[in-house]
Amino acid sequence: MHDGYIFTIGICGSASGQAPACLDAMLTALPPVKRAALLGEVLLFVGPPCFDDPLADLIRTDIADAEVLLIVTPLIGGGIPARLHALARAVDAAPPPTRPRFAALVALGPQHDAALSPLRRLCAAAGATVVGEFWLSAEGGLNDAARQHLADLARAAYAQARNLAPEALPQ
Repeated sequence: MHDGYIFTIGICGSASGQAPACLDAMLTALPPVKRAALLGEVLLFVGPPCFDDPLADLIRTDIADAEVLLIVTPLIGGGIPARLHALARAVDAAPPPTRPRFAALVALGPQHDAALSPLRRLCAAAGATVVGEFWLSAEGGLNDAARQHLADLARAAYAQARNLAPEALPQ
């Protein structure tokens, strides 16, 4: 538990399109403490090209602290974006977790089970049980039914964490 609160990290595989709105719908449904990491499609660098992600270490630290992981990603070419995939590989190499965590996964695009394999491995490496997965069409907007489903999925993951820490604030 993070300073008496259940800590939630929301990770988004894109900083554009429908994915950030999906993550926002999930985070809005939960009480504090929470943080979002939006992994845009562009890496900034100074000097020669370097694809080391400057946010990766910070996000890995947040994953290690979090009780709840909410991960939303568009599917690009049948897989997850490169920065999110690199984060999944980095977490996969992390030491084993010290406590259980819970996760919810959301994919934007046609359902292709293998596309979420890196995120499932990330969750396993972080000691997070995947409470549910939601596949959403990348076409069109985010309707009320989808927003409700996203909120319910986030609440389900949060409820599992609360079961392990019923004394967590807010009560």
